[in-house]
Amino acid sequence: MNFNLKAAGTLISRAKQFTEEKLGQATDRTAYDDNFDHLLLDADRAKAWTERLISNVSIFLQPNPNERLEDFILTKFDQKTNKQNIVEQLGQCMVEAGNDFGSSTQYGSTLIKCGQTHQKLGHIYKDFIQSSVMGYMQPLKSFLEGEMKSITKERRTLEMRRLDLDAARSKQKKNKMLSRNNNTPVAMADSSDADVRHAQAEFERQYHITRLALDGLPNAQNHHLSCLFDLIESELQYHQKSVQILEELHRKIGLSKSIPHASSPRLRTAIIKFDYEALDSNELSVLAKETVNIISDGDDSDWVTVEKQLSKQHGRVPRAYLQIDASLS
Repeated sequence: MNFNLKAAGTLISRAKQFTEEKLGQATDRTAYDDNFDHLLLDADRAKAWTERLISNVSIFLQPNPNERLEDFILTKFDQKTNKQNIVEQLGQCMVEAGNDFGSSTQYGSTLIKCGQTHQKLGHIYKDFIQSSVMGYMQPLKSFLEGEMKSITKERRTLEMRRLDLDAARSKQKKNKMLSRNNNTPVAMADSSDADVRHAQAEFERQYHITRLALDGLPNAQNHHLSCLFDLIESELQYHQKSVQILEELHRKIGLSKSIPHASSPRLRTAIIKFDYEALDSNELSVLAKETVNIISDGDDSDWVTVEKQLSKQHGRVPRAYLQIDASLS
């Protein structure tokens, strides 16, 4: 019974202290040191960004929100599904269309080959999702459910211990003021001093526990870095396998010869023979031995419009000042 009364008294004092702080009536609030405040900010940052990373990687792996919800529900009920993904569905559609058109026709046989290829792509995409979830997302989720939840719990306990300490100090301060007026028994003043010592010891103990938990954050981030490397490695392997499968399809359907790309015309260039100072806004100042691109060379026999290669400034320069590259004429 005494224990319950004491616990109730502690809760009341804690609530009173919290209310006074919120209303700005409490002036003596125990402050943490700058380094500890920095650790608290690091923890908040780690929690917020880890949650956002998990969310965005989930969207990256499964853009369809309905599919994500279904996967989440099945995971919660520990049920596995062999449901086809969109790549496999496309592959199956192509195979069925090819068979209907006839595997003996060129279009039908090509559709079948493309469909089989997309089914392979769908399979390796599933493997990529699985490796990404197990190698990156799951460790981050475990961090939130384990270390971060523990840190949050210890921080909450520390805040309660701080409120208890500040409430005890406030009570001690009031009793000392009353004792000066001879209105408070000595026993009551001694009791408030003992309460402060007890609250101080509990606060320091919880402060040490919380700090140990916060100091472990760099180790967690090192682990997350390793998991990030695994994610990139899985993504690289997925794309490499995809390229191999598509190159195999490329050969099977007779597209092994490389498709020629239209080459973009090379710009004509010229070397400046002498320094030239522009006389108006249509002209361009250039220096001897500078290389420029020729923009226009046919409107005026005495002038050529050129462009500087770095600054991209352009303007007219006398033809006599240019040594034009004849190989591209």
